[in-house]
Amino acid sequence: MDRTGSRYVVSVAGETHDVVVGVDGKVVIDGDAHEASLSGSGLARLRTLLLDGKPWAVCAEIRSRGFWEFELDGDRVSAEVLDARAARVRSLSAGAGSERGVAALKAPMPGLVVQVAVETGEIVEPGAAVVIVEAMKMENELRATAAGRVGRILVAPGEAVEKGQTLVEFGEVERK
Repeated sequence: MDRTGSRYVVSVAGETHDVVVGVDGKVVIDGDAHEASLSGSGLARLRTLLLDGKPWAVCAEIRSRGFWEFELDGDRVSAEVLDARAARVRSLSAGAGSERGVAALKAPMPGLVVQVAVETGEIVEPGAAVVIVEAMKMENELRATAAGRVGRILVAPGEAVEKGQTLVEFGEVERK
């Protein structure tokens, strides 16, 4: 976090938003500034969010790394929340899809494959861990950006990879 705040990329209901949480109680969502505060403490997960003077009852629960389940005034909402670094790694590792929906997961930087978390033929959902690559003494969990069926796994644990190298290829998931 710097003096301006912390930057996040938040995906909700198919829409992606740029969110900056300032140290001064300001929140900037897609360039629009808002006044925000969160109250409540202790073991209870229920909090009150005051956003631009309007109170919201909020209950937040983390489901897995980066994936949250929120209840806002009785409505349930799922969201993926990535810090700026994780969002950058995601954008660098996402392959371009073809017209048939085939995509590839690519290495965002040179590194060493630590783990392959999927098997050929497996169906993955958005956000599922696919490959873990160690780079600069940090493990980077590369995740699926969309639902797909694992087509080919082109790397194995212990293998060195280069930036942009294809790690896993995906195919479409047959929808019923």
